[in-house]
Amino acid sequence: MKNKRVLISGAGIAGLTLAYFLEKNGFEPVIVEKAKSLRDGGYMIDFFSSGVHVIEQMGLLETLKDRDHGSSIVNQYTDKGKKNMTLDISAFRDFQKGKLFNFLRTDLVDILYQKAKDKVELRYNTSIVKVEEDDSGVLVSFNNGNQEKFDLLIGADGIHSNVRGLVFDIDNVEQLFLGYYVAALEHKVPLKIKKEEVLSMTIPNRQVMTYTIDESSLEHNSSVFVFKTEARLPFMNHNEQVQLLQKKFETFVSPVPEILETAGRLDHIYFDEVAQIKIKGSWSKGRTLLIGDAAYCVTLLSGQGASMAMTGAYLLAQKLTESNGAHETAYDAFETELRPLVESLQKKAAKNIGSYLPSSRISMWVRNLLAPMLFTKPFVPFLMKQLGAVNFFEEKK
Repeated sequence: MKNKRVLISGAGIAGLTLAYFLEKNGFEPVIVEKAKSLRDGGYMIDFFSSGVHVIEQMGLLETLKDRDHGSSIVNQYTDKGKKNMTLDISAFRDFQKGKLFNFLRTDLVDILYQKAKDKVELRYNTSIVKVEEDDSGVLVSFNNGNQEKFDLLIGADGIHSNVRGLVFDIDNVEQLFLGYYVAALEHKVPLKIKKEEVLSMTIPNRQVMTYTIDESSLEHNSSVFVFKTEARLPFMNHNEQVQLLQKKFETFVSPVPEILETAGRLDHIYFDEVAQIKIKGSWSKGRTLLIGDAAYCVTLLSGQGASMAMTGAYLLAQKLTESNGAHETAYDAFETELRPLVESLQKKAAKNIGSYLPSSRISMWVRNLLAPMLFTKPFVPFLMKQLGAVNFFEEKK
């Protein structure tokens, strides 16, 4: 087998998944991560479709079930605390036949790390500063001054990909801003809800979703804030981010003020724009390839970002193995098979975001009226189609 030594930039969901399958199939992956440890980010994700298939191939389905939050009821209130909708998603869960999960992103990263850590080299506090390619491989310069030669380079380093910035023409990369920002944190503010419930406080252009992770102790909870803006925001430090959230959500009653007070005492929170990555031309350039959000971010609000990151990683490992390490053949096959699904999901996510967070009282009223019906058993297949929630690997058969 040729091109066995593979450098993966990013120890996130895509990077850890890819490293596991590459090592399993005889490659020698090395992961570099610029952070000092695995990334945190206290937000809940929905996980289903293709990603579950990959988890099954890793023998981690039961482990994943142990981390499942089990959300089944969403109780929605206004900013003043008036209840205006109850959403029962049990039928949606049943349709997935036990293969729909809700858990913290950090849970999935930890599960993948535990599976790969004893077999894959992972270097923290390490980032790439220069990439030079020739016929024999990729010469990579690191922030510590070292240089090293690898056969292949994979950018699995997220929406703000460093590899993409170093290797790809910036004019061929579009970071499509969808008009929203997301902030998230874990906290200890007590919640008067059961573990399987979700507390939603929503008004036009603003929403808070709050979960209790540890119902017994009331000390492990998670909240996600979403708000709309007319334009991209300038860079803000942590204090400025918290101040902006406090202003955007100043009309919201408890527990929102208490949660944002907690946010101010933290070192940082997850805070980023809702955007999609679209690359004109190929996801690869020479020996370098992008996967996951670095190549095809479908947005956090799509509900399928983690699943597609794992789908891409598993598919790429398959193609490299099948081609005996011939990267040109593997890269082309990988993109040819995956890109149509990605582009379809991106279109659906951009179209559906207005339904996720309506921008007017009328559209909010319509959404609140229709949503409970769409999550009933007769309408779930239609809802799945609207979300583009297909199992890529089943579709291939």
